[in-house]
Amino acid sequence: MPRRTPRFVLAQLLLQVRVVSAVARRELQLRAAKGLFGLVGVFLEPLALIATFLALRIFLRGAGDGTYINIALWLAMGFVPFFMFADIAIKAIGGVEKNSELYFYRRLRPLDSLMGNALVLAQIFGFLLLLFVVGVSAWEWRFPIVDLGSVIFVFVGIALVGFGVGLTTLVLGKRLPVVAWVIQLFLRRILLWTSCIFFSISIVPDVFRPWILWNPIAHGVELLRMAVNPAYPAPGVSATYFWVWVIASLGVGLFIYGNNEELLFSVENPEAALADGDDG
Repeated sequence: MPRRTPRFVLAQLLLQVRVVSAVARRELQLRAAKGLFGLVGVFLEPLALIATFLALRIFLRGAGDGTYINIALWLAMGFVPFFMFADIAIKAIGGVEKNSELYFYRRLRPLDSLMGNALVLAQIFGFLLLLFVVGVSAWEWRFPIVDLGSVIFVFVGIALVGFGVGLTTLVLGKRLPVVAWVIQLFLRRILLWTSCIFFSISIVPDVFRPWILWNPIAHGVELLRMAVNPAYPAPGVSATYFWVWVIASLGVGLFIYGNNEELLFSVENPEAALADGDDG
């Protein structure tokens, strides 16, 4: 076994980055091969919801009333990161099966496939959010974000929560398929209504606010809006709580995956698992 020198570790890390990047490029090419809908289709659901609620808000209150944040950007800061989180978590459940033919190569493992898919989705939704920022900048003739660094870090944190939840769900779903179905339903239904997408946490009565703030995505969404305008009111929102969830969900997901990786090989590609075992 090679000695674990810093140079060796760095070389392995760079190799891992190249593997994940290659998987991400393949995923992007597969989407592009489906035509325009393959790439743009990811945008349709959040864009349709943003347009619907934007039209409803303008109809009820007029085009103004963006007291703290431009209303279009306020909606985008909710819908875009939430759908990124949900898509990364849900796609992880089916991502192993989709790329199972690639596990013939021992260097590629299910985790690499999941990381590549998460990277592509984060890039796609990040580009969508960037379009809203550029559009609002052109409309207001000023850059609308005060703390750009916080927006980037929180956006990445939401993606990592989705990745950690997806890893955990993937493994548990292999053992109990009903778990995967329940979590998919939970992500798309219950979390959708408790993530501060449709409303600000400041308008929630004090008696109900703790029930909303158990959801780390609600904290992430409101932290994004606070980064746009520090004066934006977000009582009870905690960056510490959010980042504890990021670290915990990622840590638990990697721990569960690391102790059950052979289960994924045995289900999806027994030949690859056998070949890997012969090398050991």
